[in-house]
Amino acid sequence: MLSGSNQEEERVSSSLEVASTYLLDFFASGGRSVLVRGDPGTGKTSLVLQLLDYHSKNGFKSVYMSTRLSAKTLKSHQPWVDVVQGKYGTVPRLEDDQIGFQDSRRMDGVRAISGLRQYLEQVSNPFVVLDSWEGLFFESHTLGVEEISKLVEDYDARFVVVTERREQTDLDYLLDGVVVLRRKFHQGMIVRELELKKLRGVSIKQSRFLFTLESGKFRYLPPISARKAVEQRSVGEPIPDSKTVCSSGNEMLDSLLEGGFKQGSFNLLEIANEVPTDITVLFLRTVFSNFINNAHRILYVPFVGSAKGQLEELLPTFSKETLARNISVMLFEGEKSKRTAALQGDLAGDLDLLHSKVEEMREESGKSVLAVFLQDAMEGLYGRDSISKELSRSIAYLKNNGNIRMQIASPDSALLPELKALCDSNLKIEMIYGTPVLFSLKPSSVLHGILTDAEKDGRLALVPIV
Repeated sequence: MLSGSNQEEERVSSSLEVASTYLLDFFASGGRSVLVRGDPGTGKTSLVLQLLDYHSKNGFKSVYMSTRLSAKTLKSHQPWVDVVQGKYGTVPRLEDDQIGFQDSRRMDGVRAISGLRQYLEQVSNPFVVLDSWEGLFFESHTLGVEEISKLVEDYDARFVVVTERREQTDLDYLLDGVVVLRRKFHQGMIVRELELKKLRGVSIKQSRFLFTLESGKFRYLPPISARKAVEQRSVGEPIPDSKTVCSSGNEMLDSLLEGGFKQGSFNLLEIANEVPTDITVLFLRTVFSNFINNAHRILYVPFVGSAKGQLEELLPTFSKETLARNISVMLFEGEKSKRTAALQGDLAGDLDLLHSKVEEMREESGKSVLAVFLQDAMEGLYGRDSISKELSRSIAYLKNNGNIRMQIASPDSALLPELKALCDSNLKIEMIYGTPVLFSLKPSSVLHGILTDAEKDGRLALVPIV
């Protein structure tokens, strides 16, 4: 077993791969058993292999009995797994970090369980997976339930029993835990869901989570409540532009946008009301930092509010001088605005002012300008009807001059249908089971879980849910 801080680091790292700390806490004590249920293709095998791998690296003797896969097939689908196959009817002796594989596709169930019992008598800290148990007892469901329940009761071991049965069986009541995996759809995109139905001895504060099978491995996508506060806010080296496209600062996001933000494009970002401010900040920090580091200027138009402090919080690694040189903020400030080059509250005049400011910034930098507008505040200041009359003209003006416009809107925006019809790209950020997700409606994409980059804590990271 690992000890001290190294053990805790391994535990935290693996919890992100397995299924939060819930399952790891559940298996912290011996004599525990869990039933993993799910239709074919939902990720059951990937989950149990992650559990086997974790425990084999933490002092356990991990044994995988499969009635569905051969060792060759398993290695072809999961090349990262270090499995050692035993002879027919036997489980191999294992070195540290190895997983013992037993091909039980053609075995009698009683004989297989008997062989497993002999092995359990000889080793300490066993972690056992039966995948899937119906294959051992396809002729007698009742016999299978009896044999497995006796096995679990007789040994101080950790057991995972896999089933593809949708309906409940006696094992749901006899085993200590029940975990269900599902493959569902959200707006036509795949969602993978893990539900903790029961874990005796563990207080379950949240029962449903998102996960992905990217790269063939089960990976849990933690909800906001399970994440540590971000201290480091560096975004690392910039991603360079191409001749016609400006990078978002995230390669996965660039891929969703078919290369990045195209010059002369109008980009709509929808952010659901329940999305925490930290996620919006993470997105904008990634984009703004990359534009600044590639010598682009940014026009940020929140229309109302106090933007100066927001920018310093958004981009803490840039000096005040760098922010002042590269980002211009335009606000409506009532009477005070008459003394500055700020918005006056007249839409046509304010748009002309914004357009001229963009051209001034473009001339100074010699590059396309990123203009970011907050749609809901804009509608609150000018009203829907006024904006509707001027919206197409304003978008066309910035696009025709090769600049990049980003409109940030909530689902409550009155002009959301018009924005969707006019945009070149349409990104959306929502929350599912407490986990932020991002996807593209135009062009279409799969769902992506939003994380923080493991190397640069201030940068956005996206994990496709596949």
